[in-house]
This record gives sequence, structure tokens and C-alpha cells, in this order.
Amino acid sequence: MKIFSIFLFLFVGSTLLCLSCQNQQSPRGQAHSDAASDSKGEVLHLYTYRHLPADDSLYQRFQFLTGIAVNVVQKDPSELFALLQQGRQEPPAGLMILPDVAMAVRAKEEGLLQLYYLPQLDQYVKPDMHDDYGYWTGLTIQLPVIAYASARVGPEGLASFFDLTEARWKGKVLAPSADDPYLQSLVASFIVNNGEPAARKWAKEVAVNFARPPQGNGLDQLKAMAAGEGDVAIANASDLGYLRFPDTYAELQLGQDIKLAIPFNGGFNHINATCAVVPKGSDVQKAAQFVEFLTAAPAQQIYPSAAHENPVNVMGIPSDFSIEEVGGIKEDPVPLNQLAQKNKLAVQILKEAGW
Repeated sequence: MKIFSIFLFLFVGSTLLCLSCQNQQSPRGQAHSDAASDSKGEVLHLYTYRHLPADDSLYQRFQFLTGIAVNVVQKDPSELFALLQQGRQEPPAGLMILPDVAMAVRAKEEGLLQLYYLPQLDQYVKPDMHDDYGYWTGLTIQLPVIAYASARVGPEGLASFFDLTEARWKGKVLAPSADDPYLQSLVASFIVNNGEPAARKWAKEVAVNFARPPQGNGLDQLKAMAAGEGDVAIANASDLGYLRFPDTYAELQLGQDIKLAIPFNGGFNHINATCAVVPKGSDVQKAAQFVEFLTAAPAQQIYPSAAHENPVNVMGIPSDFSIEEVGGIKEDPVPLNQLAQKNKLAVQILKEAGW
């Protein structure tokens, strides 16, 4: 598996190098020479909750194709939403990348976003991965999982998130706080697929099994598990990806004994999506060019895998080569917009249950 990762990295890297030496078209067939001359000297201020090393080469490629430089402004997710509400960012936000769809839908409902049109999006991105009206576009697919300490427990009895309510896990479950957007969407999926009573019952019964009070995000749970604070954790597959391919040797050691169970609910895997939105007052045309670039096949071969997530472009390569436990998944058919409508209720359920 690791050998495949190396070959794929070399292949994609050489492909980008070759592309950068050719005068070819930008996404949607716009000639790069025309785009560069029209946009020369322009800057797109990108507000995002994360900035990965692989991003820089992609942004440089975008500048080569269009003449538009990308200036990254990194903020915490909660800060991003607050900035959207203020409506006055400095520098002015041209585009925002949000961690999940519910946050984008909330911003849409509050009138903080503007429409942008990507005419060929349906040809390569599934309908559920973008807003019907053009307020958000998915960039990567997030997969919630159950992580477990393989030196202490096995994957038996972890086929569903509902298995975490069993008495065998008392004092062993690690969970993010109720403020975690991925946890909120997970509970929203329970509301839609299993009903509100079942979602409330799940939240209360899992709370009985906590190893410690819920806190932080999914990655924080994996670190706590490595420290022996619990045996199973609610996280995202990408969280383990960061520990499998870390910045430091210490982080690599943290993830060595952690493995993943990919839970099903009624035969499907719950998913979420990171997404791009255009704040009101931004240059829609410039932002749309960048979203087109990030969702087109060449960028989707690199951008999602760098984040240890899956591509939204059907021509992209799923990032299961970096996280061995994640093979083919069966995506929950419930539209992400529908889950987002249950977000407030999900937060209420979590907090009432003691999360």
C-alpha cells in the first residue's frame, strides 16, 4: 500500500510538472493565455480553516493558468463564520473554505453568501456535493469513523455508531465536544435516518460510556487514545491520516496502534463535505474560477489526498491508498442540504445529553 502511495505521488507530481510546461487550457476550456492576460496582477484572498503544504503548489498552478495569485488567510472554523457575519474582512475575502456543509447552509440562510455559477459542474461532481442554487460547492468528502486502540481492543462490535452505546464500552469512549461540526452532522444524520427519539437515545447512552468529558475535535480524541485515556473514539478518517503522514516523528508514534472501523447505518456510510462559499460583496467571477480549478480532475487528484479525504470529482482517485482501512464506501443518499436543516436540533440534542 505504501509503495502504491509513493508511485501515485511520483505520477501526479510528474503530471503537474509536465502540465506546467505546456500552454494548455484552464478548467472549463478557457485558454490560459487569455485568462492570464485578463487577470494579470489580481489577488484572491482565500479564507480557510486549514492550509496544507501541498496546497501551495496547486495555488501556484492556478496563478500560472489565470494570473490570479492566491493569498491564504487561515482561521479557526468559528472565526470564519463570525467573519462572514461581520461582512467586513481585512483583507477582503474572495472565497471561504468551510469544514462542513451545515455551516455553509447556515450562512446561506442568514443571507451572508452570494450565488456563483459553474455551468459544467454536474458533469463531474455528484448533485449532492453542491448546492442546487449555487451557494456552496463541495471540495472534499469527509468520512466519520470509529477509531480504536488495536493493542487493547478489536473491531468486533464496532459496525455502527450505535454500538458505542453498549455497556462493554463504559468508561472507554472518547468524543468531540458538541461544537464539533462533524459530530453535529453525524447526529443530524441519525435524526433523518433513524428519527429524533433514536438520536436522543444514542446521545444519552454514549454519554454514559465517556472516558472523559467531550472536548476538542476528532484528532484530539486520537491523541487522547494514544495516551491511554480511552479505547474507542469518534473521529474522521482524515484525522488518522494526519498521524499516518505527520509532521513529526512523535505524531507518527501516536498513530501506530490506532485503527479504524468504518460504521454503517442502514447499509450506508454517513459522509460530510468541506465546501467553498463566496461571501457577499466578493468578485464572483474570480472566486468561481478558483472553485472550478479545485473541483477539476487534475486538482482533485492531489487536493483531497493531501487532506486524507476523498474527492468530489468522480474522476478523482479516492484517498484510501493513504488510510488502508478505508476502501469503497457506500455513501448515505440523504442530501447534505437536508442534513444541514437538522443541525440546530442536533446541537440541542448533544448539549441536553451532556456533551
